[in-house]
Amino acid sequence: MIKTTRKSKREKEKEINFFEAFIKLQKHFFKDIKERLKRVKDPRHKSYIEYGSDVILFSVLMKNACGIYSMSNMIEQFNKDECIENIARVLGCELEELPHYDTINNFLCSLNPEEIEKIRDYMIRELFRKRSLESFRLLNKHWCIAVDATGLFSFSERHCEHCLKKEYKNKETGEIEKTVYYHKVLEAKMVVGDMVFSIATEFIENEDENVSKQDCEINAFKRLAAKLRKKYPRLPVGILGDSLYACEPVFEICSSNNWEYLIRFKEGRIKSVAREFNNIKGLEGKKTGDSTWINDIFYNQRVVILIET
Repeated sequence: MIKTTRKSKREKEKEINFFEAFIKLQKHFFKDIKERLKRVKDPRHKSYIEYGSDVILFSVLMKNACGIYSMSNMIEQFNKDECIENIARVLGCELEELPHYDTINNFLCSLNPEEIEKIRDYMIRELFRKRSLESFRLLNKHWCIAVDATGLFSFSERHCEHCLKKEYKNKETGEIEKTVYYHKVLEAKMVVGDMVFSIATEFIENEDENVSKQDCEINAFKRLAAKLRKKYPRLPVGILGDSLYACEPVFEICSSNNWEYLIRFKEGRIKSVAREFNNIKGLEGKKTGDSTWINDIFYNQRVVILIET
């Protein structure tokens, strides 16, 4: 068995022409992407526009495809005549230089996120339409959609009226010693082998700074599920989630949408389910290797299967 190390991975990547590979994929799967990039609604004042949305967004796509992690590094690596000529040839335009990373950042900061979502949705639908990912369905039927939240930014002072807030108190006095303001986003990612594709996004944020109860991951999941259902109404979904999602609101959403779900379970999450599993696993539990499962555990007029590994 050959073990892949980070160094061997870097050496392998040196042999790949990422630009050529990306263009081949683009021509096969996403033939209309150049026109769609051009149609992105540019929020900038026309008098300030030197590079169109297609040039900026295509540059960012190439940055990500080439595994470049920073804008400044992208400009450094792409600052070659052949790179500029290749991008100009692909987009069918004239370019003397590529946009500076400040120009790219300013454009992205002012861009409506829905414009980027349209590009993502187009690409996902093309993959579905070409049936190129069929072998990754669970039990040849369900598409596995993993949902999880991730932090974006944190601040010592309020960033905006939509910030989430966390207070750290002194254990002895109960006084607030520190307040952190932050932003999080809930992502739905389609799992295909050892890759994941973002398929829907929902921000976890407060309506305003005076809310009595903060927005949370479960509330965001309700909105995310509605968005996912609207975008892909006939998609046979299998939701994957951590123990936070082992709760009735999530079960109800999945049932109403005819979605399956596979959720990590912690004993303290639903005590009645844990208690019943522990009571009967020695008597009726089925075993395979190190795993034990029980098929019929009743919870709130539904039946769940619990597997212990």
